[in-house]
Amino acid sequence: MKLFMISWALAIGAIVPLQAIINAKLSSHIGGATQAALVSFTGGFLVFVIIGLFNFNALPSFSKVLSLPPYLLAGGIIGSIFVLSAIIIVPKLGSTGWVALVVTGQLVASLLLDHYGWLGLTTKAINVYRVIGSVLLLAGSALVIRF
Repeated sequence: MKLFMISWALAIGAIVPLQAIINAKLSSHIGGATQAALVSFTGGFLVFVIIGLFNFNALPSFSKVLSLPPYLLAGGIIGSIFVLSAIIIVPKLGSTGWVALVVTGQLVASLLLDHYGWLGLTTKAINVYRVIGSVLLLAGSALVIRF
């Protein structure tokens, strides 16, 4: 099961640059980043509507959603910011630069989330090896963008 999850995560990682490039090209064809993001999210929304039609358990009740702490609804907002940012940044920095910076940002944020146990995570202290790894990723990002 673990090997499957690792393979799945690698496959998803491999298609993230495709999403960014496709959405950036979509933007140039339909008039802007916001319009491209809207079309992209409409496609994603339709996928989940279809899933909901076949799996009634996939749809939460409206009252349940309204009773959630507001921060639990931030995932969609964060996803929107991510997609819109990719549409704007990929044509300027390239796919490799975008992905390198995104992964570096994710690693730094994850280090802090783990270290402090934010959002209910089990704490995992920052250590010298994790800091060195982060610095190497940041240096790699700088090299990828510069050259």
